[in-house]
Order: sequence, then C-alpha cells, then structure tokens
Amino acid sequence: MIQKDETKELAWAARIVVEEQDIPEYQGKINKKLSYYAVIADAPTAGVEKTVNPSHLKTVLRKDVTVPSMSVEDALKNAPDVYETSFKIPKIL
Repeated sequence: MIQKDETKELAWAARIVVEEQDIPEYQGKINKKLSYYAVIADAPTAGVEKTVNPSHLKTVLRKDVTVPSMSVEDALKNAPDVYETSFKIPKIL
C-alpha cells in the first residue's frame, strides 16, 4: 500500500499539483492500480523461459541498397519551366 509521502513524491515526479485534502483520494486510485500489478507479479512462472524479444525478429528494416537514380534530363522533361538543371517556379514573395 502506498503511503502519503510516496503519493506526494509521485505527484512531484509527474509534475502535478495535489492538494493536501486530495492525497487520500489519489492514494486510493494508485493502490487500486498497484493491485492489478500484484496479480501479475503473483502469476506462476516456473518453467517459463525468459524472453527479451517475444517475436524473435532480428530486424524489421530492409537493407540499404543503392540503385541508379533518374537522370536530370528525365526529371526535367515534363517541367513547365527549367533553369539550367533545376525546376523554375514563380517567385512567391
């Protein structure tokens, strides 16, 4: 069961203001949440292997592969207006 001073510390760590008269209410709410975790802590785990990554994936990212890119001419061929090797657009400001 969480105590009054621990409730104040949790409020401070969470950067919330808890008035003195509200501490019992918060204690009750926190203790209710902690009781859920007590059920999990008491679960039988004998014979269960410990895992770090239950999905056993090595990596979900693909390898970086270089591929040839589009030529400047191909990239600019449908542009309405071109300046040297760039798209030319109207001035905004």
